[in-house]
Amino acid sequence: MLVELLLVVAILAILVALLMPVLGRAIETAHRTRCAANLRQVGLALKVYALRHDGWYPVEEKCGNPQSRLVGALVPDYLDDMRVFYCPSAEVLEPYAQSDEYGGPGGDSVIDTPRNRARCYITYKYFSVNQRDTRMPLPLRLSEYPHLLRNDSLASRWLMSDWVRKDVPIFPHQEKGGWGGGRNILFADTSVRFVRHRTPHAFTERQ
Repeated sequence: MLVELLLVVAILAILVALLMPVLGRAIETAHRTRCAANLRQVGLALKVYALRHDGWYPVEEKCGNPQSRLVGALVPDYLDDMRVFYCPSAEVLEPYAQSDEYGGPGGDSVIDTPRNRARCYITYKYFSVNQRDTRMPLPLRLSEYPHLLRNDSLASRWLMSDWVRKDVPIFPHQEKGGWGGGRNILFADTSVRFVRHRTPHAFTERQ
């Protein structure tokens, strides 16, 4: 009887071990979908904002935190839920945002906390900017800054994306870092796509 019980426990342990990676991938896929929905909702709010401001999207100084001009422009008049500024996978990214080892400086934060909401630290990168931020450079020549976006800008222009920093080993949604990774991109026409870095022209906006 004891042998049979131990055998059942062993089989259950093996099944759990086999299913955990599958379950983890399913959860992360759901997070990626929710993240894309967040970006789409922000994109629609930006579109409405632009229609009321001569076609222009808000302009940040840089694409890194804090992003007070973006948040201030949309909340509460165009968005009433700050949760859309935070990716459900942000907890995984937080150690890399805090670290100064990945294209620093460290001390950034990308998770949803009352303090981050108050100081406009969000998960996503916003790309209608005045200055280049070397922590997350856009694929543009220096002469192409300021990078100011409108609701009639080229559809291929990046408007927002998942958080990422150079050289991090893990990208959003458990994607491996570097050339093989990828992220959700909100484009200037408010469409959202998951773009892998192996995709031709993934970093080329000038199309």
